[in-house]
Amino acid sequence: MARIGYRMAHLERRAQIGAARRAKSRNILLTAAFECYGREGGRFVRIEDVCKAAGVARGTFYNHFDDLEQLRYNLLEAMTGEFDRAVHHMFARLENVAEQSAVAIRYYLHAAAKNPAWGWAMIHSSAPGHTFGETVWHNSLVTIRRGRDEGLFHISSAEIGRDILMGAVSAAMVSITRGGTSARYPEEVTEHILMSFGMPPAVAHEIANRPLPALPAIAHETIVIASMPALGEIGAE
Repeated sequence: MARIGYRMAHLERRAQIGAARRAKSRNILLTAAFECYGREGGRFVRIEDVCKAAGVARGTFYNHFDDLEQLRYNLLEAMTGEFDRAVHHMFARLENVAEQSAVAIRYYLHAAAKNPAWGWAMIHSSAPGHTFGETVWHNSLVTIRRGRDEGLFHISSAEIGRDILMGAVSAAMVSITRGGTSARYPEEVTEHILMSFGMPPAVAHEIANRPLPALPAIAHETIVIASMPALGEIGAE
């Protein structure tokens, strides 16, 4: 019995070591992908580019991802997962859906301003139909639908609102990461998005320029976003 117990413990330990190595290898590839996509000229990235940046063979890539599309999907989820959870954690403290939408837009655009590499990686790895990742794409639709149902947003459908928001934020992120925009550009973009949702200009201006609460500090579990500014550094103007 003792020998059986020893063998089981040994096998379990080997499995743990293997899982840790696999996770490390995967994160090395994601970090390399972040480096490749996180620059202005990073729109066209090949598997070979990621492997070279990671210092691994092409076969290692296929141990973790089927193709570049799957890699981009996982990269976006890694870059936005903790960040988006922190954003939504703040929603309970805010007055209504309009303010929630406003601070979400501002958090993302200010994050791109603080870390252009993150902004470029967000832009270049986004896939049609899932701008900034599936989680963000879905959450934005839910938030806008609530705003429409509550009579705050006067648009014909939540889908139209989501597409306006995603298109404007994506374009604004390009402008910000290229430089030359004002420090208040995220607030200006937010104001115009709210007006496009049918909110009165004076109301949109007031909501878009309220003090931006500081995001809570949430520990990142993924090495990919280690180069992002700490969440707590965004907001608290």
